Amino acid sequence: MGIFLFVDSSAQAGDVFTVKGRVYNTKNARGIANASIVVRETSIGTSSGPDGYFELRLPAGKYNIRISSMGFSGKDVSLLVPAKEPEFLRIGLEPGEIVIEGIDVVGVHNRFDRDTSINSEPVSLMPSVTRISSVEIERQGAVTLTDAFKYVPGGWIETRGRKTKQFFSVRGQKYPYPDYSINGILQKEFEETVYFFSAMDIESVEIVRSSGALVKGLSGLSGLVDVRTKKPERQTVSFSSRYGEQNQYATNLRYGNKINGLRINTSASFFGTDGPPGRNGRERIINLHGDMDWEISNRLAIQAGTTYIGGSRAFVKILEPGSPNILNREEEFDPMQTFISYAKLNYLGECGSLTELQTNLSYRDAHYSSLNISSTEGHISHQEKDYEYGLNLLHSRPVTSSNTLRAGVIYNHWVAPDGKRYYAGRRANLHTWSGVVASEQSVGRFILDAGFRLIGGYIVEWGGFGIEGSAAGFQDVPPVKDQAAPLEWQSVLGASYLLSGQSSIHYNFAGGTVSPRRGSIDESLNRPGQEARFQHDLGLKFRSSDQAEFSMSAFFATRNDALELSGKLRESEDGYLIELYENLDKRSYGMELSGKFDVTVLHSTIFANATFMKGENEANGEWENDDKMPNMIFNSGIMFGYLGFDGNLFVNYTGPYTNNRFVNRQWIMEYGDFPLGDFFSLDVTAGYTFVGRYSTRVFIEAKNILDQEYLTVAGYPDAGRLISMGARVYF
Repeated sequence: MGIFLFVDSSAQAGDVFTVKGRVYNTKNARGIANASIVVRETSIGTSSGPDGYFELRLPAGKYNIRISSMGFSGKDVSLLVPAKEPEFLRIGLEPGEIVIEGIDVVGVHNRFDRDTSINSEPVSLMPSVTRISSVEIERQGAVTLTDAFKYVPGGWIETRGRKTKQFFSVRGQKYPYPDYSINGILQKEFEETVYFFSAMDIESVEIVRSSGALVKGLSGLSGLVDVRTKKPERQTVSFSSRYGEQNQYATNLRYGNKINGLRINTSASFFGTDGPPGRNGRERIINLHGDMDWEISNRLAIQAGTTYIGGSRAFVKILEPGSPNILNREEEFDPMQTFISYAKLNYLGECGSLTELQTNLSYRDAHYSSLNISSTEGHISHQEKDYEYGLNLLHSRPVTSSNTLRAGVIYNHWVAPDGKRYYAGRRANLHTWSGVVASEQSVGRFILDAGFRLIGGYIVEWGGFGIEGSAAGFQDVPPVKDQAAPLEWQSVLGASYLLSGQSSIHYNFAGGTVSPRRGSIDESLNRPGQEARFQHDLGLKFRSSDQAEFSMSAFFATRNDALELSGKLRESEDGYLIELYENLDKRSYGMELSGKFDVTVLHSTIFANATFMKGENEANGEWENDDKMPNMIFNSGIMFGYLGFDGNLFVNYTGPYTNNRFVNRQWIMEYGDFPLGDFFSLDVTAGYTFVGRYSTRVFIEAKNILDQEYLTVAGYPDAGRLISMGARVYF
């Protein structure tokens, strides 16, 4: 399959036509990811997706398109738009004679269309999609996947201790948190694996910040994070290592190669720390990763991967005014292990149809222990095991020359045989299934999209009551058994208008229902009601002739019967405090601005983004300000590179907010709500790259250079300024 030029016979002057294509390696017929497709003498362009597929939308005319990719000889293709008949061309690129590994090239491209990936998001979401490249991940000094999210527009990371837990959300919308996928394969129970997952194996991360992530995820009303692992284009061996204060270290060894059309990638990552002095926090984590990508023919491809995470982690101790029952705890996971595996089979049918079968299997096992130094009971320990497996079948088909239809079904089975940390001894066994249908229609310069997802399931057994305590106080509450799970639905409607080759306008609506997360209980010890959530996005995306990018997006969300902590507690039989929930009507609205441009004279790329948002709760028929979410999140940075030298400065400001979780109740009675946020965080990295037989970058990093002990969760201040240094070598 090469370029498909679909033309509507009723097209009028001024219409825009769709060019669909695929770029492949002539040596093995494998698709080439991230190939650059540029219309010469214009600023119109795009890049190929993971399997080499791409789309361009062009007005009538004759064009010369340049296709290129690092390590391959470029090619020019002439096109007449519209064509009299659909034209089938194959864009094959010859591997280059010389490939130098380790030279980082940072680029941007203009995408007013979406790629032909079977589970890609609609064009109307473009202003609300952020892509983080491996170059940016390295320059930021990210060690784990959570670290890579720090400068995402509207991104909000709440840290309880040093990665005791780190929860990432966008635009202040939580419960549920965003879904995650690896190489497009959904990971149902992943949010507590994010801060163990090595960032050193990641090629890119795509974050859908809006609530329209319908096709890719189940909880799309809270956004979605898609992680893409590294894919070698040739034999590659690399090694990186860093060391810093508090005995922090991170090391990665990676090998990749292509053998007769089979692309393989393997890596081992080790990272750890001793934690803040006198506050525990010692951790030792290992990540072992391997994946393969095999294009059996031009129509059939297989991709599979597995990751093993193991080690130990002691939880950083909370500080005053933390709750007394938490202050007296010494907790740890030792040992802990996680196994994640996934596979997918892609089949390319006639006329551009695509079918993808996905499967995943995950297993988690951690030995949890807690020592309460003020209790006669002393030591508590239990095993936390759970596993899940799932199937996902997706199909994409161009119904007409201007319409693409996507449909899919998902099944997932999750089991915790002996319960988990806060409900140990209370078995969980849940089935989830879902169906989705989505369509995209081109009408002149308009692109319209719509979709609908239905989510159901079956509860074999669920006794996981209790969120921030234990299940002991609820042993008299019978588990839920043999019941259908609450039915949820999600829908999206979107429209995009292509103003020119440089700018476009987008609108997206998403709505649906959200069930309370498992284990939520209200004052009556019942499950809270289901939330109805609706969100609107209106955005503009622009790219200038000198490659500068700018986007602006306004959003408004309403949450009827949203799940919220009630502020009331129940004490369990062993002295733990159980937090109770309630349903509240909430709404939030705001604006996001994002820009990125090159300053040639300074040999630098500068980016900045800001999210201004306001949250409100309804009480007694009136709307009151929601102080539990920041009203502003600002990020900026400058990345300099010249003659082998690089210098990078990153700035984050998170506005003020309050939250009384983990706070001593006596303190709240005396002083009121606990203040959080309202801080600046500055990170600096600098390096020099030696180019020769081996490409080597040596660097130094300073996290939180202002040495601010800011808090995102009460009682867990940031560790302050941390300096480290290291090197990365490509052999």
